[in-house]
Amino acid sequence: MIFPDNERSIYQNNPLIEVVCQLRFPTILRISNHAPVEFQDEIRATYPIFEEVSPQVPVYFGKDNRLQQEDLQGQSNDVFYHFVSDDFSWQVSLSQNSIAIVTRNYRRYEEFKQNFIHILEIFEKIYKPSFYSRIGLRYKDLIVRSDLELAEVDWSYLIPQYIAPELHSLEIASSVRESSKILVMETEDGDITLRHGLVNARDEELNIEELAYLLDADFYKEGKIGKGDYVWELLDCYNKSARNLFRWCITDRLHTAMEPIPFKKT
Repeated sequence: MIFPDNERSIYQNNPLIEVVCQLRFPTILRISNHAPVEFQDEIRATYPIFEEVSPQVPVYFGKDNRLQQEDLQGQSNDVFYHFVSDDFSWQVSLSQNSIAIVTRNYRRYEEFKQNFIHILEIFEKIYKPSFYSRIGLRYKDLIVRSDLELAEVDWSYLIPQYIAPELHSLEIASSVRESSKILVMETEDGDITLRHGLVNARDEELNIEELAYLLDADFYKEGKIGKGDYVWELLDCYNKSARNLFRWCITDRLHTAMEPIPFKKT
């Protein structure tokens, strides 16, 4: 744990726009050479919408929400099979090198984890991977000030100086319209890649654009990783690290504006 430990909260104004959990494994040719009929039959009740995506074709999540293909790719020549819920809020993606679950309707980690446990049990029963070569859990938060009634508040009051010193500079802060940073960190449980900065967020319904702050944190471990409880122990650790990292990246004022309530187990 390299970030200060914080009490777990549930944000009523949740800034999460996407959560991805992906497991990669040594190539299983059966997946690419044969349509995953048996796999679809097992999950079709929950994920009834099917799409096959060829290499180098942009992936779209649901209706107008574009999902970056890099989030899911295992190898550049993979064919992806996507299984999507009827409300377009959840997606399972399968290729010869990876399996992933994606949601834009993330509420609690326990729900997310349980959904993936069910998918992974089916996947392992059908395809029997030898081991996993990469485990990753990725959280994307988008801070849109107008959504939090902070439209007139300077970024320097919301994002700490150690995260974005340019937003605290009297000389240039008001002129900054875009920024992009990558921070890679090594921990005992794997690596963390944090991509963050100012981006243009577009509201399609209102047809307006607004500067927003993106915090894109990817927690992952590479190497020969056995199946079973260790996978979930690692993901549990990443989930806790993710919320501590997010809290480290924002100020108390922003934390309060998102209306946190203490987490209670149900």
